[in-house]
Amino acid sequence: MLNTHLQGRQYLVNDQFTIADIATYPWARAYYWAKVSVDGLPYLQDWFDRIDQREATQRALEIPKPYWAFFGKGDIEAQERENAARFESDVKTT
Repeated sequence: MLNTHLQGRQYLVNDQFTIADIATYPWARAYYWAKVSVDGLPYLQDWFDRIDQREATQRALEIPKPYWAFFGKGDIEAQERENAARFESDVKTT
């Protein structure tokens, strides 16, 4: 749906970066974590690239600590192990 909507548009509303983009970007950009492919969705990929390139987006991705594996970047296996270790004490065994 987003790919189709973005055809011929730079952003979601009136070709201006708005709160609609800000609200939609995080959950849509998490496609890697959700194990959803965006292959063959060029308008969506271009929209990701436009927002990814914004300086404010890059600053926001560093708060509080970047977890790049969420976006399919960096040392994914190491980050997944680190994340699992944070929750290890929550696992109850019988």
